[in-house]
Amino acid sequence: MEIEELKVNKVSPMNVLIFGGFDTENGKLYVMNEYIEILVMLNAKPIIFPISILSTEFLKEYIQMCECVLFCGGEDVHPKFYGKEPQWGIRRINLLRDQIELEAMRISYEMDRRVLAICRGVQVMNVAFGGTLIQDIERKSSISHYQNLNGMYGYHTVEVVGGLFTRIFGCRKILVNSFHHQAIEQVAPGFEIEGVSIDGIVEAISKKDRSFFVGVQWHPELMAKDDILQKKLFDSFLKG
Repeated sequence: MEIEELKVNKVSPMNVLIFGGFDTENGKLYVMNEYIEILVMLNAKPIIFPISILSTEFLKEYIQMCECVLFCGGEDVHPKFYGKEPQWGIRRINLLRDQIELEAMRISYEMDRRVLAICRGVQVMNVAFGGTLIQDIERKSSISHYQNLNGMYGYHTVEVVGGLFTRIFGCRKILVNSFHHQAIEQVAPGFEIEGVSIDGIVEAISKKDRSFFVGVQWHPELMAKDDILQKKLFDSFLKG
């Protein structure tokens, strides 16, 4: 009887493919613990993509086996992918990671996967579909976007302006953490702006023709354990 009850009550976890960091000099993969912890806490099954070579078939195979895809933070995207030359203020670039993640983003869209793209991830999302980036917002922004404060705490406010985020958060303003020096400039065609900061920086976007194809400029994985609003974002991502 006990065995039968376990079978009935067990919920199959969502498979989440994670695109994390890749140290090209030392040949190491890495994903910060917080991404894994929040997914496991919400009964998801994290699968880390083994970045090594750019292979469309390899990407399709991994994306096919997962319901959700998570793109993590990291280096700057090379401006050649959005038709610009490098400008003063641009920082470390990882070309292999750029190529793999831009391809993976497009495949995830084609396969209609649920996508959450965080920090660098939202920049990859925007570039993958024809948008551009501000290469160094410190030269343009009127507020600080890189906090000297633990990431579990919010730093600046974001105004919720899009329909999807209005439904997810149920409020007009949220407090987010902030660890970035680049941001979306021209929003890619077909995307809706979901959130903006007080200085006009685009903080979140979503693809209009998908149920959940979302990018955010902050790091919700660092706040989700203690912030119910950031947890709601992951809940919506994994809702399936």
